[in-house]
Amino acid sequence: MTNFSINLGEPALGCKYGENGYQTPAALYSGGSDDPLALDRFQVIQGTAPSYNNLCDLDRLLQTATHIAAGFNVNSGAVPLIVVACKHGNPCGAAVGNDPLLAARLALEGDLRAVFGGLVLLSFPVDEEVADILMTHKMDGGRRLLDGIIAPGFSEDAMEMLKRKGNKCRLLINPALGRMDRGSLDGAQRIRYVRGGFLAQPNYTFVPNLDKVKRLGSATPAQLDDMILAWAIGSTSNSNTVTLVRGGMLIGNGVGQQDRVGGCRLAVLRARDAGHNTAGAVAYSDSFFPFADGPAELAGAGVVAVLATSGSVRDEEVKDYCRKHGMTLFLYPDAEGRGFFGH
Repeated sequence: MTNFSINLGEPALGCKYGENGYQTPAALYSGGSDDPLALDRFQVIQGTAPSYNNLCDLDRLLQTATHIAAGFNVNSGAVPLIVVACKHGNPCGAAVGNDPLLAARLALEGDLRAVFGGLVLLSFPVDEEVADILMTHKMDGGRRLLDGIIAPGFSEDAMEMLKRKGNKCRLLINPALGRMDRGSLDGAQRIRYVRGGFLAQPNYTFVPNLDKVKRLGSATPAQLDDMILAWAIGSTSNSNTVTLVRGGMLIGNGVGQQDRVGGCRLAVLRARDAGHNTAGAVAYSDSFFPFADGPAELAGAGVVAVLATSGSVRDEEVKDYCRKHGMTLFLYPDAEGRGFFGH
């Protein structure tokens, strides 16, 4: 085996083990960044130290939450309250709005089964009412188990309510979560280990301005907001991804598919399996549709608007299909903003 060393920075947090139990030692290292949302800036105020997998999910939560904030900041100026849930590296619940209690409920309802045992990030402090929703909403008298909750702060009563046997519900705070906007996206060089070395590239900082995106058809202001939320979730999920949003909440995230029509089918399947009506939803695809079969799956589910990229030799066929079936289509160049996050 060939070994080589790199400067990992300074140890910031030790983990019991890595992704699997046999991968020891494992730790979070700090690169000395002045980023207020760097992982080493999060303080554990209750529960055991985050695991390696918790930290990976926290990084994905931050990617999604900051993209939501940036998307709304660019398109409407104001940044709504944000709640995002993550499980196994992909968002499984997300909602935005002006009412913290409603946003928390809708994020959980996105997929009540998947969020169980996951992490939840909120852009606002957690008080007793929010804590009660996180633990008991639609639990039929039981208690929801979460691995961790991340927020700008927690009230003392909320902390007491969120305690879990064995200290397994980690509470992490970072006040910077309450100040997210366009400038909160991670602009540092993105590095990925490959056997024998590393790949490096600029980070994911593209944010679409829907006023400047080619639009075929019309959309209501509420549908435009849903489109921004769908884009932020889908563009920070493992590709291929097709994401469905309706009424300010994630209802179906079809992630990690090898073909785009499969992503459409999975998004619809997950939405319906979670008890959601897909009629009136909007969809985001993290790249172009190579055929009209993807839009056909979405139209059949009642999706009314789609955001995707252009660049397929069959773009005109896709456009014609959407026109004939009354689906509004937003298109920007594939080279400009393809969303292959974690591809």
